[in-house]
Amino acid sequence: MKRIFFFILLCLAHESRVIAQTPGLGETIEPEFAVTAVPDKWSKESAVVIGQKSEYLFTRLAAGKKYTTTVRIKEYVHKRIKLQDKNALEKFSTFFYVTMGKDGKAGYQIIKPNGKVIDVDMKNAIEEENDIPAIYKPIYYRLNVKYFKIAIPDLEVGDIIDYDIRSTIDWDMRENGVGFTPFIFSLANTYSTMYQQYRFVMANGMKVKFRGFNGAPNLKMDTKASVFGDKESYVAYYMLDKDREKTTEERWSFELRNTPSVKFRVIMLADNDPESKELGMAMVDRTFIDIDDVYRRYAGAALYRTTTVNTLVAYTTEYINKKKEAGALKTDDDIIRESYYCLRKVFLEMYYKGPVHSELEKYMTGKKLYKKVLKQQEKDNQQKEEREDEIRINAVIFATALRTTLAVQNIQSELFVYMPRRLGAWRDAVFLDELDFVMKVKSKRRNYFLEAFNNFDAFASPYGYLEGVEGYSIGYDEPNKYYKTPGPTSTAAENVERKDYLVSFTEGMENVSIDRTTTLMGHEKSDKIGIANLDRSYLSKDFEKYYNVPGQKGKRKKEDEVIDITTSASYDNPDKEEKAKERKELMEKDLKREFDLDKYGEFDLIDNGRYGDSAMLKYRETFWLKKLVSRAGRNYLFDAGKLIGGQIKLEQSELEKRETDIWLPNARTIDNTITLTIPAGYVVEGLQELNMSVDNESGSFVSTAVTEGDKLLITTRKVYKKSFDKKDQWPNYVAFLEAGYKFSQGKVVLKKK
Repeated sequence: MKRIFFFILLCLAHESRVIAQTPGLGETIEPEFAVTAVPDKWSKESAVVIGQKSEYLFTRLAAGKKYTTTVRIKEYVHKRIKLQDKNALEKFSTFFYVTMGKDGKAGYQIIKPNGKVIDVDMKNAIEEENDIPAIYKPIYYRLNVKYFKIAIPDLEVGDIIDYDIRSTIDWDMRENGVGFTPFIFSLANTYSTMYQQYRFVMANGMKVKFRGFNGAPNLKMDTKASVFGDKESYVAYYMLDKDREKTTEERWSFELRNTPSVKFRVIMLADNDPESKELGMAMVDRTFIDIDDVYRRYAGAALYRTTTVNTLVAYTTEYINKKKEAGALKTDDDIIRESYYCLRKVFLEMYYKGPVHSELEKYMTGKKLYKKVLKQQEKDNQQKEEREDEIRINAVIFATALRTTLAVQNIQSELFVYMPRRLGAWRDAVFLDELDFVMKVKSKRRNYFLEAFNNFDAFASPYGYLEGVEGYSIGYDEPNKYYKTPGPTSTAAENVERKDYLVSFTEGMENVSIDRTTTLMGHEKSDKIGIANLDRSYLSKDFEKYYNVPGQKGKRKKEDEVIDITTSASYDNPDKEEKAKERKELMEKDLKREFDLDKYGEFDLIDNGRYGDSAMLKYRETFWLKKLVSRAGRNYLFDAGKLIGGQIKLEQSELEKRETDIWLPNARTIDNTITLTIPAGYVVEGLQELNMSVDNESGSFVSTAVTEGDKLLITTRKVYKKSFDKKDQWPNYVAFLEAGYKFSQGKVVLKKK
């Protein structure tokens, strides 16, 4: 789920000093880092992590005799890795690193087998815009992050690389709160690890909330490394892990649920008075999340009345009442659905026809925060980018507007607070920050889970991140109402990708002409719906369908103020042709990733996928493909299997075993129908290779190929039946995935009569 957050980082201009003796970082290098030999069991590994250590220091800053609200966070990361084959030389030929704050820096050494040490000059490092390999990612980075890279020349098998990274950030509690960014990470590495340590030191007045999962080691206090003073103390905690076998990066795996992992967070205690000197010694809190805290934190998310909310509710209520009077809305399901779509229309109308986005943002965030946003943007010389193909309403604004609109119609709704699947089950929740929310509305027929919509979200469509989650529902019809409830799980019939091909050969049998109609439902729409609707024709349909003749304007109380927008039944779309051209280019570009494209023809949007319970996205394309047909004497070979698109090719290691449980995005169905016109004078042979059937409890792949007159008819259906399976069921996936890949390699013979 996408959320809009504003981080205002204000730099305080003052002379700061840290009171008392401050522990240093990186001063101690453990004996484990001096090792040069790896265990025999790992002698054939490409690379082995000899040692890695991450240290964090949290200190309170002071100006004069008073504490400020700023906490300084220092990070030190040290890693030592032995390279044991040529593949490792290639993998580590570029060093990537991440720094936080203005004084971030890195050091790098190469230790040769004869003991010679070579220092690498880091002045040649350059910024890197792309993502970096997992081995180089620190566990704590959030603000002011910079990615760098530098080439490491002349590496040899047997070399040991040794590098360290230092960073500093200042955290202002007035702006960012008293809870620092949580550490949530796995102890597993893609390389075997001999020794790893995680250590952090906190000043008094702080505590750490900590939990380990899946066999992770416990947190211990280090009295020798702690500093105790009259005015200020520092308490050190550490966690050791040794002899950790490497893990294989497997498809459909959640690292935090399948490997030893840790969650902890440093928090300032409740007494944060800058003058206070009685904050208490740092401590460890091993409790899980408290449901009462969840209620207090999230209940207000659907109670946030603003001018924007008033506008959304007033317009939608007037529209719904008129439709009810006309007899167009007969059930609660009708009212819930039409309220959702009308709210979406009003929001989009405010964005595209009403106040400019920055003004709308002011209404949504409040003028005080909005001024800070503008100030920071001006300071950073940033230009706010607007993605006109997707604008998502603020989640709190949506929750309040939907709840209030439905309450007017005597329909109660709830806030569903859940734990994202990738972070664990509900019982694994440690921090309130891990949780997220959507709205849940109950009718007599079913429960509707509704996300804060964007331009393209359809009513009651499945959301991938809600598949099988656990959470609590917070009710608003009575105080302190909350209860545990499961999230939704969609079926393979709700998430469908269907492609219907009409295929013929060009003159001379050189290329293949395709007329393809694509139908997408549920989760399967997400990658295509924004591009398919890029010309914004849907706005005209929205504004016409949900047009409401403006009522009489009267005086309103301040708390009932609404935004004065001009509503109409049409949308002036001056750049429609330009957007349509851009859409065609994007669709062509996407097709080139799938096939060897000769020429792209036309694109025709049939259904925009934004209405109804199924909300089907449907469009038609014409294009021509190369290299699917080749001559074989008097005959031709046709790569019929390639028309169903790329299929998963399992590596040999995947065929042999599975180490972790299987977390798929969702259940889904993928259908293909291919109707090929057989050229005059030819018959088709070799259809037996295209007829196969694999069906088990986890999934299936079934295909048929027959001829009828001058047509070759091919159908395929691949079904992923679940969104989760235990690792023991992996052979089921191998069976139907291999069948799909084998089909994609299948050919037929066009034989001359």
